[in-house]
Amino acid sequence: MSTYGIILVSSAKIKAFTEVNENLDEALLLPNIQIAQDLGLQNLLGTKFYDHLKTAASGNTLTSAERTLMNDYVSPYLLWRAVYEAMPAIYMRMMNKSVIIGNTEQGNAAPRGDFQYLRNVHQSRYEFYSQRLMDYIKNNPGDFPLYFQWTTTDGMPPSKENYFQGIQFHPGRRKLPNPNYYIPGLPNYADPSGDYCCDDSY
Repeated sequence: MSTYGIILVSSAKIKAFTEVNENLDEALLLPNIQIAQDLGLQNLLGTKFYDHLKTAASGNTLTSAERTLMNDYVSPYLLWRAVYEAMPAIYMRMMNKSVIIGNTEQGNAAPRGDFQYLRNVHQSRYEFYSQRLMDYIKNNPGDFPLYFQWTTTDGMPPSKENYFQGIQFHPGRRKLPNPNYYIPGLPNYADPSGDYCCDDSY
């Protein structure tokens, strides 16, 4: 059964919990909620668990743990990711003859630099919530078995990393993979609660 079109957060909730004006046309939000889910949430959860959550949410068959995940972690992530995805459509409109940047009676469109600054703020917010989401699932593996049961026939795998901007250091994780792995003269730190604290492969 196709789960495309199942929306996990409403445009009304986005307007209530973000700075999006209540008069914003819903048509500018709905397609970008879908994009936030498919490009963002699916990448975090993997296709198998992502499709399961959509099916369970639409059929009202979420477990208690899944309901907590949806309300406390998935929803905040989607609120800010959807706004981030919608901002270009809000800023510029594709009309019959041109792409336009609109003005209103209340003010002028923000300069491009200010627009990009505001979009970066929203990206930082959804990345924060995405990391909380990933950490919560990994700290409660018994509640979300489908997340850990991905195979190569299940579509996208769940993401193991977050925060892709800026400087990246090998191995590209938040924590060093091995407490004994270090560069002479460079202070290092490894959190013993991390996924890779005992990985000796580096």
